Amino acid sequence: MNSIDSWIRKKKAYICMIFVIGCFGFAEILHSQNICIVNDSDDFLPINAFNESELSNQIRITSGKNAITAGQAIYDEGGGSINISGGVTLENPDLIVEGQAALINTDNETAILKNTNYFFLNIPARGSSEEFRIEKENHYVLIKPTYTTCNQLDQSWELAADEISINEEEGKARNISLRFKDISILYLPRITFPTNDDRKSGFLIPSFGSSSKRGVEIEIPYYWNIAPNADLKTTVNWMKKRGAEMKSELRYLSNKQRASIELNYLPSDDLFNDDRTYSKINYQLNPSINTQIEITGEYASDSNYFEDLSQGTNQSSRTHLTRDIVFKSFGKNWIMNLGMTNYQILDDPPKCLAIGICDKNDPFRLKPYMNFNGNWQSKNSKINFDIDSELVFFDRLQSESGKRIRNRTSLSKLFNFSGIEVKPTVGLDYAKFKPDSNEADAKRAIPIFSLDIKANLIKTSNDGSVRHSIQPRVMVVHIPFEDQSDFPFIDTLMPDFNYFQLFNENRFIGNDRIGDTSKISYGFVAKRTRINSGKDFFEFTLGQTLHLKDEKIVMPGESVRKSGSLTNLASMDIAMTESLNLKLDHYWDSDVDQIKRSQIGIEYKDSGTKRLNLAYRFRKQNIKQLHGSFIWPIKDQWSFIGHYKYSIKDRKTIDQFFGINYETCCWSISAISRKHLVYRNGESDTSFSIQFMLKGLGEFGTPINRIFEDGNFAYDQS
Repeated sequence: MNSIDSWIRKKKAYICMIFVIGCFGFAEILHSQNICIVNDSDDFLPINAFNESELSNQIRITSGKNAITAGQAIYDEGGGSINISGGVTLENPDLIVEGQAALINTDNETAILKNTNYFFLNIPARGSSEEFRIEKENHYVLIKPTYTTCNQLDQSWELAADEISINEEEGKARNISLRFKDISILYLPRITFPTNDDRKSGFLIPSFGSSSKRGVEIEIPYYWNIAPNADLKTTVNWMKKRGAEMKSELRYLSNKQRASIELNYLPSDDLFNDDRTYSKINYQLNPSINTQIEITGEYASDSNYFEDLSQGTNQSSRTHLTRDIVFKSFGKNWIMNLGMTNYQILDDPPKCLAIGICDKNDPFRLKPYMNFNGNWQSKNSKINFDIDSELVFFDRLQSESGKRIRNRTSLSKLFNFSGIEVKPTVGLDYAKFKPDSNEADAKRAIPIFSLDIKANLIKTSNDGSVRHSIQPRVMVVHIPFEDQSDFPFIDTLMPDFNYFQLFNENRFIGNDRIGDTSKISYGFVAKRTRINSGKDFFEFTLGQTLHLKDEKIVMPGESVRKSGSLTNLASMDIAMTESLNLKLDHYWDSDVDQIKRSQIGIEYKDSGTKRLNLAYRFRKQNIKQLHGSFIWPIKDQWSFIGHYKYSIKDRKTIDQFFGINYETCCWSISAISRKHLVYRNGESDTSFSIQFMLKGLGEFGTPINRIFEDGNFAYDQS
């Protein structure tokens, strides 16, 4: 009995691993959330399972969470064997194994179970075997085993083998095949697989699809387990219009190091008429417990690489690649970075970005830079001392270069008056810019004063099911004006205005400009939350900033803000019903009497599979768009899926895909046609994708989630 109990405790997942890893290597094992049981658990278990009338006179042996139930057992003391008939069941919370009969040898601790059925309750999955042999030294043999995640009412697919042998280190299977609708679609004469934590080399699931810019393409990946802490995935990507591309990703991990290196090479692109290359490195070294070295960088052989060869808009819209090397050192209250930063520009001419890439200019290279941040608190007075310092050497490939030193120190203290927090802060920001040319140095020393008051008021309903909360906040800031026009724009930008930005002292992000201001910001966040689920079914945010004087420091192209102007924002997220959500976001400026940002989104999600998202987005000067996405059942297991994004400003469709999906409890198939912008000149790419999924096993074709990652969210959460 000990050997059987040991098998239940240690080896209950091996049968599942055999088929999934055996047929499809180390591809991602998919335990789909859509696996279903038609009526209840009895649809997945045998029809006669756990009949109470049949169990009344049976033998039951319990060990921890494991139990063995037998109808009749005959013990042969002379032969050292137990002959079980009338059915035998091995059971624990995750696994059930049932057999018609069993023969257990107590002398050599072996057992043979006849005509078994096994059930993985946590996947769920099930299977059967003619014989289930438990031999010495944790060696197991299954004769004619099967495996499926389908329930008994819809056994659409099944994996089967002649024999599977398992020991502590590896398993072996002979003549394994995948059958769909009783038709064999894959066959392997022999495979081996690990039965411990070791990984194993082998081919992964291939993918295929087609697009107008690449043609028909097939990806075949191979996984090489070089060592326990290193592996290499190599993928051959054949594209009918461009040729065969080789993609490699090397990973390494140790106690003090981790590294990832990618290299893609396409020799003699048939359309580009030249070689195409892309490389990427991420390296991290931890020499000690409080030091770290990071090296990151990317390289592309040409500016059109991502537009021609990427499979999503997130990649094809890239305009620059960053290279960094950073040494980090940190303690309990401080952190210091030493590094260098460079860029490869893909745009020609470059477009204006957050890092300072503006028309007709290259970005600044930081070579090298140092920044130091620290925070200390006095034990007696509880006064906080903060320091934020940096020294940057930089140049621009086409024009000016120099160095900048900046230091900001501040003193603050937090007072708590019965739940109301009051935090006064006084600081000084000093900066000096020294150009490499003969021009004069630029200096500034600007004091910063602020007072921040906030509270969190909570009330629970009488029945304890709903929590009402309101979080009011008021912040007063004064920063006097000082001319900073001699400082170049290196890393400064105007951030997207939101509730958190409302309570920042400096209205800019970066260190080139400190915005002069005298302002009062106030607002609140109100919520109603279901305590059991933690879900907010109502959230309302309202904020406003009153500007008490003219603000003269502005970004290029921005107008000067006048005294008495108001900056306003409001947002609301309300669950109108259990299925319908409404989201609103509005930001407007009274100084210019203009709406800066406006969004409205409607989300419908029922208890089944119906999904519908509709949204309108507006951002001054650059975005005016309509979004929509849906998954909608049309008949039985059939559903229609789609996404549409249209630019009202440009009068052009940005991204659209429509498709159809058929889904059962254990398999699904999807077909999607897509057209989306991928080129900066406005050209589109058209593609067609098919995905066939066996739930709990794997998928074939182009992963549909690549498409949904680009376009399924209709409402901008920023």
